[in-house]
Amino acid sequence: MNTLIYFILTIGYIGFFIWGLKLSRRNIWTLTNTLLLVIIGLIYDNLIIAVGRFIGEGDLLEGLSYVRYLLHALFTPTLILFALGICLKLGFPWAKKTFWKGTFSLITVGLILYELFTSVIGLELKSNEELGLLTYESVESAGPLMVIFITIVLVIIGILLAKKFRFYWLLIGTIVMTGGSLVARWIESFPIMNILEFILILSLLLTKRFQVSRNSE
Repeated sequence: MNTLIYFILTIGYIGFFIWGLKLSRRNIWTLTNTLLLVIIGLIYDNLIIAVGRFIGEGDLLEGLSYVRYLLHALFTPTLILFALGICLKLGFPWAKKTFWKGTFSLITVGLILYELFTSVIGLELKSNEELGLLTYESVESAGPLMVIFITIVLVIIGILLAKKFRFYWLLIGTIVMTGGSLVARWIESFPIMNILEFILILSLLLTKRFQVSRNSE
């Protein structure tokens, strides 16, 4: 059952990627398109989890699993730049200031380096077979620093969008992700965190669509 869920999520993310490309057809070189990098990472992540038991335990699956952690470290922090890009496109005056551009950029680079040094370099993986899935997981648990920073930024930007434009999807998606992650600790038989990630990405794409529609008016 869980294998099927991960295959469905993979297909869903491919659909999200195509949608994101269509929203970006006018300008591919924009900060908001860092979201496409995050989606690529999630496509890969869910696909490797889905096919793990078909590949089988060994060096191949371990190597493919290592890339999961690498893409997560490189791509996920760029959601900070996505948030900045949305604010720039929607005309928030503060977002145009060099100070805030530099701050968002430094946070992004800092989180990438933090994740590389704490979660990727020296990464040790062990095979884990449960609930019909075969994966390679980190021996040590990842720290919450990156998630905390990204959540804070998305909540703040979500509040700004709600106040100025009465657009609530970014705020809703972030709150659902945050609240659901607390519930997920008590549910071990269902990949609820992956479902929550899917909902968050949907809210980010809806935010991107809103931005594109506002700029085309």
